[in-house]
Amino acid sequence: MGSTKPLRLIQHKKEALWFYSFISFGYDHVFNPGQYTEDMRDISLEHARLHSRALKVVDVGGGTGFTTLGVVRYVDPENVTLLDQSPHQLDKARKKKALRGIKIMEGDAEDLPFPTDTFDRYVSAGSIEYWPDPQRGIREAYRVLSADGVACMIGPVRPTFWLSRFFADMWMLFPTEEESRHKAETPPCSGFRTTKMLVVPS
Repeated sequence: MGSTKPLRLIQHKKEALWFYSFISFGYDHVFNPGQYTEDMRDISLEHARLHSRALKVVDVGGGTGFTTLGVVRYVDPENVTLLDQSPHQLDKARKKKALRGIKIMEGDAEDLPFPTDTFDRYVSAGSIEYWPDPQRGIREAYRVLSADGVACMIGPVRPTFWLSRFFADMWMLFPTEEESRHKAETPPCSGFRTTKMLVVPS
């Protein structure tokens, strides 16, 4: 008999949608800062290669736009699309002055509402751990990117400190570093020619 992982209170996208509808009011100031800082965001986005303001960029599962704020430092807002399944999180994004001019829309990371070859860059932070079928979401990332496009997926790693690990296992879908590496490097990685995993220190 194979072992099974314990269920978490936030197991997949449906639970995440419910969860973020309640915490969106304090997400940017209370919940997010302890998990994903501006420094972590900026280091991660270096690998998205945002070297031109004319790049067309999509931030998938972007929520309140925390990662998008990092994107628009390098890319003109009119070239940026923020997509998330939570209308409550997106309402917070719409109120941010720096995000005026970007396109904000509801949508599913595993069924993106965009034509093939739409974007030059695909960014997603804190979303893949909720996808029931991560490879499907990665295939969608590949589909909407142009031939020379770059995808930058940012996700949490299971904590090593016992108390943090207890709460992570109870609430969230935090994979281990080994599981994340396997997910990124195991074929089929949806057509991407090169995959690389980096661990950003907290």
